[in-house]
Amino acid sequence: MFLFMFLDSLAYLFPYHEQQNLFLFSHAYLDTFLSTPGKLGEYLANFIVQFFYLPYTGKIIFAFILSLLYLFPVLCCKQLTGKHDPLHLAILLPLFLFVQFESLGFEISWATSLFCCFFLLFLLSLLPKKIFYITLLPFFLLTSFALGWIYPTIAILICVITLLSALFFSRFGKNKKIYTGGSILCLGIYAAGTFYLFVYSYNMRERLLLEAEGHLKKQEWEQVLDCTRKYRGENQLNDYFRNMALYHTGRMPYDLLNYSQSYGINSLFLPWTGDAQQSRYGHYIYEQLGYLNEAQRWAFESLVVNGETAPNLTNLIRYNIANGRPEVALRFIRILKQSLFYRKQAEEYEKIAYTGQIRGLKALPHAENKKARFSNIQNLGPELIYICDRDSSNQMAFEYLMSYLILSNRQKQFVENLPRIQAFSYPGMPPLYQEILNRYQQDQQ
Repeated sequence: MFLFMFLDSLAYLFPYHEQQNLFLFSHAYLDTFLSTPGKLGEYLANFIVQFFYLPYTGKIIFAFILSLLYLFPVLCCKQLTGKHDPLHLAILLPLFLFVQFESLGFEISWATSLFCCFFLLFLLSLLPKKIFYITLLPFFLLTSFALGWIYPTIAILICVITLLSALFFSRFGKNKKIYTGGSILCLGIYAAGTFYLFVYSYNMRERLLLEAEGHLKKQEWEQVLDCTRKYRGENQLNDYFRNMALYHTGRMPYDLLNYSQSYGINSLFLPWTGDAQQSRYGHYIYEQLGYLNEAQRWAFESLVVNGETAPNLTNLIRYNIANGRPEVALRFIRILKQSLFYRKQAEEYEKIAYTGQIRGLKALPHAENKKARFSNIQNLGPELIYICDRDSSNQMAFEYLMSYLILSNRQKQFVENLPRIQAFSYPGMPPLYQEILNRYQQDQQ
């Protein structure tokens, strides 16, 4: 199990979990968990997850926790009965959690809460047996209040099953061949079953999407294209990532229709639907277009839905600095400074908060005499026209506008906006654009 955590097949999960939680060293953060019964396990989980920022450190810690979920019941059994369970039934729980870890919906708090329960049971097992049994009820009540009743129930049940198995099968301990053979057989069955469930449950499509997003953040556009090509099936997020990569590799005017645009114009952006998952990704396109007000709106919506995560806080800091709102940026900087691994990054942002300059970000020019404009959160087309009108040199906005008109089959508007291409140095008219222009001219004859 320890070695499995280092396999490339699970490497993408650790950064994902780290990006969904942010542990803060503050009394206010601790109070949010202590004030609600059953939340202490989540607090400990967030503390552990912050170390997923360091790839190998996080893997070692999590693998160690899963290993102890097997070791503690075994040690309890040895302390109380002086015997070992030849069936090794206690290993089934960490193996189950290991397989469940493949799912993005896995809660690390499941493992940390069970770890706390087993650890306390092990400490109690060191006491005299009579005292151990007397303290079980206070143990159950205390851990139920702090972690939730399900976790001490599972921990006690696992220990009882392990004890019964050890007592019942101890009679076979006299014959070492049968005892050893039975143990090896059980472990072999568990290993084979775990391997089967691991392979059966493995979601390659989730992995490709997360890896594509990771490359997108690093602006490794060829790798983004590679991940999206390998994806099998239809997925709006996959189309969304691929189209951004097509632009940044210079292939959008040429290869747009060489790929399945299953969601039509919605393959270019994510319309706002209130979906918690999509709220994490909508800002990417607007940030790259330079439409930072809309990118900031998406980041704030994600903050409301998903909480104070490192990506949400970082994005809000960057956008507010670039938009000339240093005081707002400093509010988020103060929060980020309470974390362990993002403290230095927050301090760097604090130094440049009043400069209005963020590397890689360029806000759309704003006219002071213009009235406030509300964005169309359901349709990217009007926003692209607005951006092109405000900044005629924005090539990404132009190519996305052309792609939008192509996918919506608006040939007349496409031809009307095609002269904008003169602001850019294309080697020649892209064949796709020329084909649509020729078709429109033929239809007009």
